[in-house]
Amino acid sequence: ELNRNEAALCCASVRFHSRGGESLLAVGTVTSMTMHPLGHKESHVVLYRVVNGDRLQFLHRTKVDDGPVLSLVHFQGRLLVGIGRTLRLYEMGKRQLLKKCELRGLPTMVKTLHAAGDRAYVGDMMQSLHFIRYDSTANRLVLVARDRSSRPITCQELLDMNTVAVGDKFGNVSILRLPGGADVGAIDVTGTRALWDSSREDATPKLETLCTYHVGEVVTSMTRASLVAGGAESLVYVTVTGRVGAFVPFTSREDVEFYTSLEGYLRVEAPRPTGRDPQAYRSYYAPTKHIIDGDLCDAYAQLPYETKQKIAEQLDRSVGEVMKKLEDTKNALL
Repeated sequence: ELNRNEAALCCASVRFHSRGGESLLAVGTVTSMTMHPLGHKESHVVLYRVVNGDRLQFLHRTKVDDGPVLSLVHFQGRLLVGIGRTLRLYEMGKRQLLKKCELRGLPTMVKTLHAAGDRAYVGDMMQSLHFIRYDSTANRLVLVARDRSSRPITCQELLDMNTVAVGDKFGNVSILRLPGGADVGAIDVTGTRALWDSSREDATPKLETLCTYHVGEVVTSMTRASLVAGGAESLVYVTVTGRVGAFVPFTSREDVEFYTSLEGYLRVEAPRPTGRDPQAYRSYYAPTKHIIDGDLCDAYAQLPYETKQKIAEQLDRSVGEVMKKLEDTKNALL
């Protein structure tokens, strides 16, 4: 049980090399937190041992400064913690966690955190995504790249070592990628390198925006998953109202050309109950990029047969072939 007025904000499974790889549960807690104005009395990282898979045994509690603990992740046999504007790496100790290194000066507050290899992917509450690299020889965290747009991150999912999908509080989903060679010239903002490197905003490499799409609701979580046995992975997301959606990657140029053409025709032919342009809605905050509007393509089935026939002829297909293509795409996911 937690103490009075104490709430758990995040948790993560962690395996410390110093404990032989035993799986422990790390929980970030905050005491007497108020939302307006934003404040709290104190923050802790609490460690538990999982006993027989159904009980938790308390190990120790570590008090942390600099802000609330909103994110935790296992990182190379240690625990990486986002504490306010600080990213800190902890090692297991007998009575509390031991601080090994930290990176201060992040824009507002660390909201989301992922790790892979020697990299950490930090989602800031107001200033989008930051790629961080751990330099084991110097025992320091180094800023590799940041996003050029200010996105209030609500969730993120790692797609590969250089690519991350993020959702923001305005209902947008974006896919960001680290440009080639940016990791080699990483800028250190801890002050151990030349001062002019960390003081120049334009010296830090910027992430590339591969895809952008306006979902229309706040995306609260997303994950890579395959919903059918042996099927390809898709990016599945959920929204604040409980809606579940997915982004399905195309595997052939033919599919891209087909759906791009179909979407273009439906923007003209599909009915508009509210009178709004579908493309303008999906580009509400930023122009939609490299993502096909699946909801709009589904509207093909509700069109009058004459309109279906007209669109199918422009696509050099029959109505049945267009309907089968839509069904095949759904079946690949479900």
